Amino acid sequence: MDYILSFIAGGLTQATWWQVVVFTLVMTHITIVSVTVFLHRSQAHRGLDLHPAVMHFFRFWLWMTTGMVTKEWVAIHRKHHAKCEKEGDPHSPILFGIWKVLFRGAELYREESNNKETMAKFGHGTPDDWLERNVYSKHSLWGVL
Repeated sequence: MDYILSFIAGGLTQATWWQVVVFTLVMTHITIVSVTVFLHRSQAHRGLDLHPAVMHFFRFWLWMTTGMVTKEWVAIHRKHHAKCEKEGDPHSPILFGIWKVLFRGAELYREESNNKETMAKFGHGTPDDWLERNVYSKHSLWGVL
């Protein structure tokens, strides 16, 4: 019985509260850096060239932790800049309202990611190798922890 209660309280790792906090902060930081450096700077704006190994780390990390598909994120972000706060902006708080963007933003993203025209027009120049086609894009939810 003590083992069961201990397992319920601490899970598989039996981590203390501060270890869970540190782990969460590290995971969150790596994800934020992946979005900022890889998706935003390197892919969407082409302002930074990364070594292929670094790019693959970011692609793998985002697939594993968020299920983000590089082409979708980049296309939606580029469209946002092209249509910023005007008709066609996929996540404008001016058009949709701040509460919808904050609390239903994932739905707005998902809806726009199904727009073939957006993907074709704004998704160019993103990785299109075997891994992207057969793992990361095809099975985007397989990696989510």
